[in-house]
Amino acid sequence: MNYKLFALISLFCSVAFSSCTSTDDYGIDVEWKEYNEKIVMETAAKTTEYTPLASLSGNGNVYYKYVTDFVPDEKSSPSTKVTKDGKPYSTDSVTVRYTGWYLLKDETKYTFSTTEGEYNGVPRTFQVGINIGSSMGDMDGLATMLQHMKVGEQVEVCIPQRLGHGSLSQTYIPAYTTLWFRIKLLKIIPGNKGEWE
Repeated sequence: MNYKLFALISLFCSVAFSSCTSTDDYGIDVEWKEYNEKIVMETAAKTTEYTPLASLSGNGNVYYKYVTDFVPDEKSSPSTKVTKDGKPYSTDSVTVRYTGWYLLKDETKYTFSTTEGEYNGVPRTFQVGINIGSSMGDMDGLATMLQHMKVGEQVEVCIPQRLGHGSLSQTYIPAYTTLWFRIKLLKIIPGNKGEWE
């Protein structure tokens, strides 16, 4: 009799808990997606702190602010030349220092990638344009931000999921995640001849 009661309670609990999950018919974690959309709305509302910047694709805005608390880079110096407008083009490559993170539901930061620290202390170089297959350059939001930066500038940028990895999960990043980066642009490497002044 106790086994039947236990089995009945177990069945009831499994049905109750499975009906309370936060995934929809497509397997999307609805709570996570809504939480990340809320982060973007709250950041966008901080109009005196963050500046909206329309994405190159026209799919929304990233939100950024200038920061000055990066550790100075002793190993690498900014390029002595700059492009005609001082900013990289989509065909250029850049060398940057950065830290990328997202906020967990308890609002703690989860750092998924960085060029800082004892083991990762080397700046990273990659092409600016949206290139499928390159882990950094494939994000519309990051490409947008970099093409509005000059050498030596440092920003903190909030990238909504639709301008980041969207519905695709990455190794350390769930689908529908709002991404944050602190970026210092160290160098622009031209992709085309005649690009320099």
